[in-house]
Amino acid sequence: MEVQFTPEQEAQLAQLATKAGTNAEHLVKDAALRLLEDETAFHLTAPELPVLHLGAMTPLHRRDIYDDVP
Repeated sequence: MEVQFTPEQEAQLAQLATKAGTNAEHLVKDAALRLLEDETAFHLTAPELPVLHLGAMTPLHRRDIYDDVP
């Protein structure tokens, strides 16, 4: 497998690798393997959103919103 990075991203990875005392290729591979090991850390789908069951909705009148209407 091959991954393409922009020159800016490669420079950032090189800096991170230097700080970590390794090379960029090893840093990226290690990060990818960590994601595979922890399935809960990386989801390709959006999380489920709560569904609110509000029942039948009727149109709102101005008196439902403002107190100044009798």
